[in-house]
Amino acid sequence: MNYRLYEWKIIYVFIVVFALIQIGAYMVLTVSNENIARENAGHDLQIASDVMRNLVLLRSRQLALAGQVIAADATVREAIATGDRLAMEATLQNNGFRIQAAAMLLTDMNRNVIAYVSGPASTRQSGTVRVNPAILQSPLPLQLIAPMDSSGEVLHQIVTIPINAPQPVGWLSIGFPMGDPLWQALGGDANANYAFFARIVGTPWKMHASTFPTEVGDGMLEQFISADGVAPSFESGQHNYLLNMLPLVRSEGLEVIGVMGKSLDEVMGPFDQLQTSLMRWMLASVALSVLAVFLLTRLMVGPLNTLAHLDTLTGVANRRLLDMSIGRLCMKPVGAPFNSFAVLLLDMNDFKQINDTRGHDAGDQVLRIIGRRLKAALRKSDLIARYGGDEFAVLLHGATRESTRQVMEGLMLSLQKPMQVDGREFPVRFSIGAALAPQDGTEGAELLRNADQAMYAAKKSPHAFVFFDEIGEPEKVTGRLTARSA
Repeated sequence: MNYRLYEWKIIYVFIVVFALIQIGAYMVLTVSNENIARENAGHDLQIASDVMRNLVLLRSRQLALAGQVIAADATVREAIATGDRLAMEATLQNNGFRIQAAAMLLTDMNRNVIAYVSGPASTRQSGTVRVNPAILQSPLPLQLIAPMDSSGEVLHQIVTIPINAPQPVGWLSIGFPMGDPLWQALGGDANANYAFFARIVGTPWKMHASTFPTEVGDGMLEQFISADGVAPSFESGQHNYLLNMLPLVRSEGLEVIGVMGKSLDEVMGPFDQLQTSLMRWMLASVALSVLAVFLLTRLMVGPLNTLAHLDTLTGVANRRLLDMSIGRLCMKPVGAPFNSFAVLLLDMNDFKQINDTRGHDAGDQVLRIIGRRLKAALRKSDLIARYGGDEFAVLLHGATRESTRQVMEGLMLSLQKPMQVDGREFPVRFSIGAALAPQDGTEGAELLRNADQAMYAAKKSPHAFVFFDEIGEPEKVTGRLTARSA
């Protein structure tokens, strides 16, 4: 039994505990960082949505003022009075150019189309105009976000103003694109992306003025087409966005929704750097912990472990380690065969005489010599222990009766050579008792007791060693080495 395994167990346990603590702390910090990032992104997204809502209201007022100025312009009223469609379209085009309108629509009081121009540089024949029915409905919406024509390709913010000359003679609807520089500034100021999704009854959803990456915009449009909206979070390829929908128009013929988005990848950038730093610190901490545990165990626990399991005088195992080793061999799983091993007890017959005549220092030297000779004569897998006083024990793994006998004969040849102590040679004699497991016992205490009885039987007989089952049967040991003939 390798008693050093206890040290490694301590090292492994502490390393695992430290590693689990570090990993747990890292996971907690990682989750906390992600939650904080999502909360910050959600807060910024809510601010961006509020900015969008307020911007729609503010811009509607500004556009209404611009429309009122045009409606009050004398040239506009004069062109309407002539009834000449071309003159009216030219006037609308010139005034639309001044205020950078994308489309202008003139209708009578019954909302019949009189003239329509789209863009400052082009005109359309009123006969070919297909105006979006949503802006011709009654009652007339004075503020609206919708496509001006039924193709739905361009989304406009529309204001409608009455034209009085001096009595009401018609309505002027002016459309401004939702993707102009003012909206682009929204994305920059709010540090967010935006897109507008609209549909006219009977037509699919269309995306307008998107500042999202193309892949993200296409993915959101697919969600709108299939589910009439987008989820709060959106992942597509390498993009990860937190989204917020802001309904702008909901009517029987038209629906417009603004979508604000915050890139979690950008939000997580600083947190990812922090996480990388934490990972490096964690690895460094784990490495230092492993080194500290190893050194502390080796320098502090190691000596204590050695004292607990080894005999300090001879360097072989002590009785505690012997008992533990035999006890482990005696344990077996249910249904498994019992381990075969042998327990030997050795006693030096003349040790007391050396102690009495040469002193305890000489006796200690003899015990050290015995320990060295036992180590030289046995396998590394066999356990040598100082059992007490001048008695030693040997645990032979996987031993049979014949192999045990051969080992004891070899031990006698090695041990009974004269010993040099303080320049003087001492002849020595040994007696060995052997108990075999499981024949002579299946428990550690029983095997040691039987080996002890066999050793005392050997001391009383002329033979060098005796098996437990040979006690009282001298015919079994005929021809064996004697304690004096080795």
